[in-house]
Amino acid sequence: MILLSIKKQIRFLLLLIILATYPVLNLYSQVNTEKFRKFYTKDGFLYNLKTTFSLKAGNSEYGAVNFTGRVDHNGKKFDQFIVADIEYKSTAYEQITNKGFVHLRGMWDFARRTDLEFFLQREYDEFLDLNSRNLIGTAIKYQLVETQSSKDSTNTFDINVSTGIMYEGENYNSDPENIEKNFIRSTNFISADWLIKNKLNLTGVVYYQPAFSNFNNFRATTWLTFEFSVIKRFYVVFQVSYKYNSRPVNDVKSYDLSIENGFRFEFP
Repeated sequence: MILLSIKKQIRFLLLLIILATYPVLNLYSQVNTEKFRKFYTKDGFLYNLKTTFSLKAGNSEYGAVNFTGRVDHNGKKFDQFIVADIEYKSTAYEQITNKGFVHLRGMWDFARRTDLEFFLQREYDEFLDLNSRNLIGTAIKYQLVETQSSKDSTNTFDINVSTGIMYEGENYNSDPENIEKNFIRSTNFISADWLIKNKLNLTGVVYYQPAFSNFNNFRATTWLTFEFSVIKRFYVVFQVSYKYNSRPVNDVKSYDLSIENGFRFEFP
């Protein structure tokens, strides 16, 4: 049993190395990590692929195709996942790769309803002139509400709150020279997850991330996601998000609105 556990950990570390060194890292604004919580409760590995088709308005207006791949490993007390996301956007003239991120997170279930979390993230966004954004941080997440319908065990409703601290380093494309920005931020969110029926899920989350040096310098984001299963391990996904940055760089707008719909495939 011990040997098997060691093999599983080695296998997961190898997957992390492969994904972490994939060329997309060399390409890499605010990411909804709460939507990347584990899709299942059993111990072991899970692999997911998702694609969406998007219509966006705000700093940029275009159609888009999004691809997400992730690997989870769930343990008795410690869970971890790595997720990579790439988005291709089409204009009237060409299709370009302009947005992506890689996120690694570890979650230690050290007390009832309470997790201590650690995370690393690297990303880019061409339409915001963001060459790279690097994060490293830690947070405590607490499950504030946990309910289950007495008539239907598949009908559950959860509310989670989280607060933490992170270092943020950004590099923006600008003329005559690039802009470097570095902050220590507070990172906070509240999320709701309603499993209406088995394979029918509604989630929402609100983020607030102010800089400790100036609370007027903040980022705020709201996500609403609806997901349902058509057939086993095949899901239809609909999502709306709104992002706000109080200190945008260059001539970009302070907000971005996104409407997405697409599919997710689950591989046990």
